[in-house]
Amino acid sequence: MNATLLTHSGAVTEQVLFDEKVQEEAREVIAEAHDRKPIGIAIELEDGSTISLPNELSRALVFAIQGMTQGNVTMRAMPEELTTSTAAGILGVSRPTLMKLISEGEMQATKVGSHHRLNVHDVLALRDRREQARKVAFDELRQIDADLDLN
Repeated sequence: MNATLLTHSGAVTEQVLFDEKVQEEAREVIAEAHDRKPIGIAIELEDGSTISLPNELSRALVFAIQGMTQGNVTMRAMPEELTTSTAAGILGVSRPTLMKLISEGEMQATKVGSHHRLNVHDVLALRDRREQARKVAFDELRQIDADLDLN
């Protein structure tokens, strides 16, 4: 594998750049899987044994592999506490809309001085609930369209 590790002096973050060969290998893996969904990843050790990765880590790496097929992938760990601006970005809403969700009790937040902080897991859970609600609403609209058969 040809990868270049870029470290930022004095920073905790690292960047890894993959060459076109690695991108092509990622494309081949995704093509071989075709329409089958990967459900896990295992690491083969030098003694021939394997270690299965936990589900969340496997999903993250599969996502990264899929992203490599199309170009750049950026992965970062999220802190446990998020600012309102970061949380709003994750939710795809404006900061004022997020503040409204907090004031209405739909989102939990703690105050640190004059600023609100949100738990990353709460934000991700709300994002997932909102996405599920959108899917349900879309399915209902499709069913209404099919029932009316206006074509």
